[in-house]
Amino acid sequence: MTIMDSAVPGTGDAYAVMCQNMMPGPTVIAADAKRNYETIFAGHDDPDGNDVQPIPEVLLRTISFQQAIRKGILKVVEGEDHPVVVQAMARQSDAFQNRMRTEAQAARETIDKPHEDDILVRACIGPGSRPGDACGDQVPMKGNDSRPPLCDRHRHLSDRCLKRGDGPWILEDEAGF
Repeated sequence: MTIMDSAVPGTGDAYAVMCQNMMPGPTVIAADAKRNYETIFAGHDDPDGNDVQPIPEVLLRTISFQQAIRKGILKVVEGEDHPVVVQAMARQSDAFQNRMRTEAQAARETIDKPHEDDILVRACIGPGSRPGDACGDQVPMKGNDSRPPLCDRHRHLSDRCLKRGDGPWILEDEAGF
């Protein structure tokens, strides 16, 4: 495909493509390493609207712009019929977005996972004052503690507690459950 430099400044042709940043943080697209002809986008859904920017013709021909469109980093909001955009979108893939979601999920799980020395507060599963209710008293336990969450009043019931897989602890009643 051949792209001709026919855009004349001031005619509106130089900025025929408007793109929106789909990433949560700022994104910069530049024509070269010296950051000539760069476009800076604010994070997705920026309240000031700076996540939508016009793309100069020079940037349309860069590999980084075409990869940003293909990976879903940038979304074309105006000018979808431009030949460069049509070519970049024809090969668009969801793989990049799926990888970003997976990495974000893994990061959240790492942050949220309790450390073995952390002190966690769990609710006592011993019988409460009413039939069918649990005690609910707060029981401080270490993150790696394998004992059932029972307060001092119900500690003697530990042999009646069951845990299946990574499910919650349950207190077996007199009838077997």
